[in-house]
Amino acid sequence: MGRKKQAMWVRLMVLLANMGRCVYCDYAESQVIDHVIPLAANGADSWRNLVPACQACNLGKSDKGLLAWVAQLTYLDHARDSAAWPHAPKGLTWMRVQLDHAFDEVEARLGGVKAELDDEARRDWFFDRYWRLSKNDSVPFWRAYVGPKAAEARINGYPKPPPPPPRMRITRARLGQVFEPVPPDEAS
Repeated sequence: MGRKKQAMWVRLMVLLANMGRCVYCDYAESQVIDHVIPLAANGADSWRNLVPACQACNLGKSDKGLLAWVAQLTYLDHARDSAAWPHAPKGLTWMRVQLDHAFDEVEARLGGVKAELDDEARRDWFFDRYWRLSKNDSVPFWRAYVGPKAAEARINGYPKPPPPPPRMRITRARLGQVFEPVPPDEAS
């Protein structure tokens, strides 16, 4: 299974999930989309397997599984504070607690992103407005443009776009009336 380039509306929908922050570190702005289950481990190349990530976390995770990568980060963060002897107060048990806490945090954020991406109104909002964008457009440009609009839409519950105006045609049948509505049953 190969990697495919996602449609721009899908990339924007994923990048702006989790308030536009990286789902792994939760403080850097999301810049890329990452596969939670790597493609190398037969992960799907669809929006259901994508999350927002910063460049550093995406490169660090690479093709590792989530648990292995969180364990590596946790160990690197807490190795200086841990004891050399496994049964010391900050030994193996303490490190296991740190690992469990870190994994629970990342898992909770992943659950929040999954809930956002599964929200049909949110998905429809992105699709209705941005399906025309090319896959090759500048992602940073569109992310900066769409970000404030998506934040406002989140507050308003991702409203549907207004219906299109009725079709009109030029007429000269009545004096003073230039346009008349086209009946929906008429062929275009």
